[in-house]
Amino acid sequence: MRPLRISLFFILVISFFSCGNAVHADSITLSDGKEVKGIVVEEYGDRVIMSTYEGEKTIFKKNIRGINFDLPEQNLSKLGDNAMAKREYKKAYFYYSKANKANPDYAYASDKMNYIVGYLFRKEGEGKLKDVQRMQEVEDWPKRSEETSSEKELEERFGMRVKEKKGAIFIAKVIKNSPAYSADLREGDKLISVWGRLTGYMSPDEICRLLLEESPGEIKFNFERVIILHKAKLPQDYSSVIDGSFDMLFDGLTVTELSEKGSGYKAGLRKNDLIVSIDGVSTRYMPIGEAVKKIEDTDYDRVRFVVMRSATMWRE
Repeated sequence: MRPLRISLFFILVISFFSCGNAVHADSITLSDGKEVKGIVVEEYGDRVIMSTYEGEKTIFKKNIRGINFDLPEQNLSKLGDNAMAKREYKKAYFYYSKANKANPDYAYASDKMNYIVGYLFRKEGEGKLKDVQRMQEVEDWPKRSEETSSEKELEERFGMRVKEKKGAIFIAKVIKNSPAYSADLREGDKLISVWGRLTGYMSPDEICRLLLEESPGEIKFNFERVIILHKAKLPQDYSSVIDGSFDMLFDGLTVTELSEKGSGYKAGLRKNDLIVSIDGVSTRYMPIGEAVKKIEDTDYDRVRFVVMRSATMWRE
C-alpha cells in the first residue's frame, strides 16, 4: 500500500504546485522556527512522516514545535489529544465532539469519543459519564467567571488582553508602545496560531498560558485583520484600486507589490499579506480572475478584505 499512497500524493502535488494554487497543505513548525509543508501521511509516537514536493521526509517529534493540519477536524482532534495526555477527559471530549461536528465521517474523533465514554463508564461511574456527555451540547465552553492570574500577567508582560467569541480568540485590548503593539497587534484582530498551534476553541486562559510559557525570547504567531478599502466612483482596474498587485503563491492569494503612498497601503494592506477573503467570500478556491472582478466591481464603493499576517512578539 505504501507505493500507492506515495503515488497518490504526487498526483496531488502535481495538481497543487504546478498550477500555483497549493493552498491545501499540512505544515510542521520546527523548533528553530522553520516550516515544512506537505501532507502528513503517517504519525508515530516519536516521529511524523510527511510527503512534500521534495519527497518523503521523516521528522522527529523532539524537533517539532507544532503541527498545523489543513483540515479543521484534525486540528481539533490534536487539541483533544493534548487534553487526553493530561487526563483532562471533559476537555478532550469537547474537542473531539467539535471535530466530529466538523466532519461526521472522521472516524478518529468518533473513536476517541467512544473511548472516553467507555473509560469513564468503567472507571468513574454513570454520573461522570453524563457530565462529560453534556459537554457536547455546550457551545460556549469553557466559560470564565473571573479574571485569571495568567490574563493579568499577559497584560503586564505583553500589553494585551484576549477574549473568546464563537470559538475564536480575538485581541480585546492592546496597550500603546507595548510588545504586542510593536508586533502590529491591534484590538479586534483575530489570533489564528501561536508557534504553529491553532488557537481555535482554546479558552482565553489557555491562550495566555501558551503565550507566557513559550521560549523566553520571541513568540511567532499568525493573526487576521479586517481591512476596508474605499474605492473611487470611477471604474478602475484592480491594481489601481489597491495601488499594487497580488498573485497566487504557495500559501494562497498574496499581496506581492504595494505602493506606500497608495490607497491600499493607507487602508491597511501590507506587502506579503495573505488575502483570506474578499467581501465575505473565501479566496481559498477563488481563481485570480474572480478576485480581480470582485475588487473592480463598480456596484460597490468599498472592498472588505480579511488578511492574515505572520508576526513576531518579543518579551521585554
